[in-house]
Formats: sequence, C-alpha cells, structure tokens
Amino acid sequence: MEKAMKLIGPWLSGFTRRTAITMKLLDIPFEHLNLNAYTDKDEVRRYSPMGKVPALVFDNGETMIDSSGIIDVLHEMVGPEKALIPPSGPARFRALKLNAIGMNIYPKLSSLYDETLRPKEHQLQSVFEGLAEQAIIGLTLLEQETGDGWLVNDKFGQADIMTAICYQAASMFILPDLVTAKNFPRLAALTERAMKIDAFASTVPHF
Repeated sequence: MEKAMKLIGPWLSGFTRRTAITMKLLDIPFEHLNLNAYTDKDEVRRYSPMGKVPALVFDNGETMIDSSGIIDVLHEMVGPEKALIPPSGPARFRALKLNAIGMNIYPKLSSLYDETLRPKEHQLQSVFEGLAEQAIIGLTLLEQETGDGWLVNDKFGQADIMTAICYQAASMFILPDLVTAKNFPRLAALTERAMKIDAFASTVPHF
C-alpha cells in the first residue's frame, strides 16, 4: 500500500489550508495532522524542527516547509496541464501577480491576530492601524481585479484560493467590521462560489 503524504498544520493557518486545497484539487492523497505551531509545538517539531507550518512530509520521507515551495513541487508532480497556475504568458503573470497580493495580505491578518493576544497595556494602536490599512489596501486591489468568474482564464486556481482565504479570514475573524460583503461585494461573491467546491469548503477553519 502506497504511503500517504503527511500535511502538518491547522486549517486556521491559511498557508496550510491553501496547500490542502491544492492537494485535494490535484487528487494527491494525504494524511492531515491538525497540529498548531503554538499549542502543539513539540509535536509539530517532530516533523518541522523550526516549528513552521505547513510542513509536508513526502512519500520518500523528505519534509518541506513553506506553502509556495510545496505547491511548486506539487504542480511539478502533476504536470502543467493539471497545475492550478498557467504555465506561461500573460495568464501566468496575472496569476502570480494576484496570488502575490493575497500572499502578502495574509501575514498582515496573522499579525493583527497576534496583536490582539497581547495584554491591552502592551497593544499598540498604531501597529494595529498600520497592519489593518495594509490588509484593506490589498483586499481593495483584489476587489478591483475580480469579476463574475474566476480570476484567471475563468478556471479556479491559486489566485482564487488565496483571495478567498484572505477574504474569509478578514471577514469572519480579523476585521469583520471593515471587511464585509457590502464593502467587498465581488470578493464575497467569489468566496461564495469557492465554497461550492468541496476541496475549499472542507477546509474552512472554525474561527
């Protein structure tokens, strides 16, 4: 029996989640180990010595951290026809451009969450406002790029995955008063479309 890959990290991590969605869409079987880098530190470090998630243990026992590198390898495994990003040309440029915006929004959201964990007397309003501003600017850029279909070649891909993950995290948990369907109707509609795809809907974290 073929040994399944192991994906380490919780759905609460958007980067773990995008990796899992990718693997599900590419029909790559894996075992999910729902381990949190903060609360399950020792267990995570059995697989990822630096404590970084996501970590993916491949069939050969090699482990890779960082979702971008992992997904690049997964795309290479399945080939350009199945990959969730165009192989070349303007469509690839657009996919990389939009995905990069999402990849830069999400750390701002994570930092905002971390800031709320500090005791009130140690929270810096200027830091919170700066991070929120950056996240909102990024989401606004994605809102402007979103139409009635998927973001690139009208095919669900990496840009859609990261965009919808960012919108859900911001609207459901981090910035619910600012990131709403009223303020970001196109992102809300894109996320609603994504939720009809099992690979996406099955990884929604419980905020």
